[in-house]
Amino acid sequence: MKRNYGTGLGILIVYLICGTHIYHSVLITWGNIIIIKCCDKRYLHHISLSYTWTYLAYMHIIEKYQSLPYILWVHQAIALRLVGMAFEISLNERIKNEAQEQKNQSSKPTVVNVENSIPEDPKAIEIIAYAYFFIGLHKGPYYRWKIFQDHFETPFGVLGDCRVITEQKLKKLAAYVILFMVLRTNFPIEIYYQDNFYVEYGADSRYLYNLPHLVMYCLQHQIVMTLCSSICTEAGFGVYPAKCNPLPGHGPSARLSLLKLAASNNDVALEQEYNFAVLRSFEFDKMVFGPKMQDTLRAWDISTRYWFYAHAYKNTCKAQKQIRKLLTYLLWSLWCGPSLQQFIIASTLYVHTQLEKEYAALQVPNESMKVTWEVGYSITRLLCLTYLTPCLIIQNPMVVLKYYNSILWMYHFLLIVFIIAALLRSDVSHPFSSLDLIP
Repeated sequence: MKRNYGTGLGILIVYLICGTHIYHSVLITWGNIIIIKCCDKRYLHHISLSYTWTYLAYMHIIEKYQSLPYILWVHQAIALRLVGMAFEISLNERIKNEAQEQKNQSSKPTVVNVENSIPEDPKAIEIIAYAYFFIGLHKGPYYRWKIFQDHFETPFGVLGDCRVITEQKLKKLAAYVILFMVLRTNFPIEIYYQDNFYVEYGADSRYLYNLPHLVMYCLQHQIVMTLCSSICTEAGFGVYPAKCNPLPGHGPSARLSLLKLAASNNDVALEQEYNFAVLRSFEFDKMVFGPKMQDTLRAWDISTRYWFYAHAYKNTCKAQKQIRKLLTYLLWSLWCGPSLQQFIIASTLYVHTQLEKEYAALQVPNESMKVTWEVGYSITRLLCLTYLTPCLIIQNPMVVLKYYNSILWMYHFLLIVFIIAALLRSDVSHPFSSLDLIP
């Protein structure tokens, strides 16, 4: 009953947000149902990824939903759930096949290490329920099928401090909303579209005007995700024993035997301490203070980052490490939207994180200089994020180009200087050959 209620409410919310455009979510969902039910499980994840990402690109390019972010958020969240489910089914099938091959080659019994949380042949109604189940808003956070299933099969939802955690989140939400409204009133986004902004103000003023908008962009996402997670906590969704080390998006990662024991034994369950770490979307300290861009990226929308690491990076293909990382950046850009703004963001972050790794490799181990290097990383990180803010908040690509032309693409020239300096200091022919790109 709880599952049917949540699914029905989710479909209603999608209709209220999307109106007649709800048919896009229906096509994405039923397309994935057909793929999961009919296609070879070995290639299931590739087919599901190709179909869903192509449909998202169609919505961005042809239907032009960039100006309707809430509609895009709904379909992006549904896409992550459905394609993630296809990846999990395909991975389980691959593990079983490998175990069967080992069994045929050896007379010794083989332990099949397959997570049984996902059915081998899920029913269409189960897939629809997972895609539309409404706990919070459809913006997020992302969660695996196992977390969804545990909500109905384990007693943890009534054992956590749900009401206390929810009240704490709502207090933070009120503070975020007040601060956002104050900033929005004093720093309107419409100024970017006015000609006098590029005539009466200098390049330094235009650049610094991005700072309050960067804060507003972060606050907007904090507001949405805090609202999502507060509804989740009130419903008892995503609560697990703290000893199982639940991770955002993934779920329990340690002492799984304790998890099974607590789920079946009320006495053991009552002895445990619980948390909602699965629902954590941001790590404030790393997001604000860094010091590196890598730290900020890892602390932003953690569950979505988990999806791209666990599926796009690790299981999309068996190519070399660098190819898989480039593919992950590409899939992330297409998921966000194939636009000029997203291309600028992805390419700039790519080069910036590469340079951080390169300078870290060139850095001489010296404790006395460690703080100086971290301050340098933090300053360049803040410069980069401030510079990219127009790409995050302005929908019109011509206005974005006009803005960057007015400040002479200053940060990109700074990146070129950093690249030349790294080339001069590096002893290898290609400074980016051994770098880790995944945020």
